[in-house]
Amino acid sequence: KVEMLGGVDLKGASEGVSGIRRKVEAITNAAAVTRTLNTEESGTLFQISLAAEDNDITLTLPAAASSAGVYYDFTVQAVSDDDADLVITTGDNDTDIYGGIITLAANNTVDAFNGVSKITVDADVAQSSEGLRMQFLCDGTNWHLSGHIATAVGTVHLVGSATA
Repeated sequence: KVEMLGGVDLKGASEGVSGIRRKVEAITNAAAVTRTLNTEESGTLFQISLAAEDNDITLTLPAAASSAGVYYDFTVQAVSDDDADLVITTGDNDTDIYGGIITLAANNTVDAFNGVSKITVDADVAQSSEGLRMQFLCDGTNWHLSGHIATAVGTVHLVGSATA
């Protein structure tokens, strides 16, 4: 057993390394949340619950210029209340998000985003966001989005905006 990297335990054997886990943090909307993520949280899996009524969660990604290689994963753990949105923004109209979310139900389609600065998981449109997974990865200029949602085709969940 080797301890390094601020307390991360690595268990090695001739077959390889095992036992590595990433940081996991729950964010609920029991009260409205507005938060800026930081680069030290890179690699964190954020488990999002939007079950409370009317409270949004707004998360701002760190500045792209100082975030090359930074990534975050988000999963939605519970069906959304009809007025509870998840907003992820670059915080800067000149910093863009590119990528897409694959819709898994029926046949695969992609909600594509080409140069938006904010993405909203819009509970006013549909509350069936449970199972949504999104990853944001920064290249030092832009943020790149990938993920999936297990929802009926034609159901709009994510809405992009050029305004951060």
